[in-house]
Amino acid sequence: MSTKHSRSNLVATAGIVLTAALTLTACGSDNEGSQESGVDPDVDISYDISDDTEEVNIDGDLDLEQPAAWIIDEGDGDAVKNGDMIQLLTASVDVESQEVRAQDFNAGGSVTSVNDDLASQFPQVHDVLEGAALGSDIAFYMPADTLGEDYPAQLDIMHIESVIPNHATGEPVDTTELDTKLPQVSLDEETQAPIIETPEGEPSEDLVVDVLKQGDGPEVQEDSNVTVQYRGISWSDGEEFDSSWGEDNTGKPINFGLDQVIPGWQEGMAGQKVGSQLILSIPPEQAYGEAGTEGIEPNETLVFVVDILHSADPIAGDDAAETD
Repeated sequence: MSTKHSRSNLVATAGIVLTAALTLTACGSDNEGSQESGVDPDVDISYDISDDTEEVNIDGDLDLEQPAAWIIDEGDGDAVKNGDMIQLLTASVDVESQEVRAQDFNAGGSVTSVNDDLASQFPQVHDVLEGAALGSDIAFYMPADTLGEDYPAQLDIMHIESVIPNHATGEPVDTTELDTKLPQVSLDEETQAPIIETPEGEPSEDLVVDVLKQGDGPEVQEDSNVTVQYRGISWSDGEEFDSSWGEDNTGKPINFGLDQVIPGWQEGMAGQKVGSQLILSIPPEQAYGEAGTEGIEPNETLVFVVDILHSADPIAGDDAAETD
């Protein structure tokens, strides 16, 4: 949780939304109708990005007048469906120099949802992603000045790595191994959204973290950007004050950097693995303290159930932070 607990604030502080370039395009382009999809420029694009190499080759002239997206290499996995949440590995390339300006291939990539929101903001990207096979490489081209005056033409290469589930898929931990002082958690049979019982007794004065489902994915680091589902209640009365799951329990996962959230989340999530579901009991000193905040009383202990869906290191590249 951030210094303000609302979902809108968490979304605003996300380190990676779709990609840095897409975020910049949203700020720099005021003409949705000027974006192209279904194009196939007469150009060959290849790349080799690894821990030791950042090489991109653009053979041909990219002289499109409007932003456009197309498939440069078809994968052999299942087709992406509208509504899927996918992991993208992205490299942003200066078209003229063919140099990689930023990339997250080595950092775990980023997560985006292929949905109506994406279609309304970036129809050309949505149209190409929907129906594309997992493993495909996508090109997203932006002419000079798209991202701002005097900004060079840029090419984003996006590799569709995987579909991300919208709930934790780890192995359930035996209830005999859990802290009996923490409230019990059940799951909605249809959506897998957590239902947290009202806590009983006095809360611990220390941070308490239990793993309800043990994932086997990458380990979350202290400065990771994470994608999660969560539900939060007050210990004192069991009232929900915040949730990504929504009233219908279908959920809309969110991304944020662990350096943007309250200390209880930072300490409680670091070292945990993607695919895990956690329950955290966070004392006021690691939450909102004596002041409280909207919807949270002063000196309140907070209880969260968190599904860790994805984790990535901060994006690499000198321009990675320029996303506003």
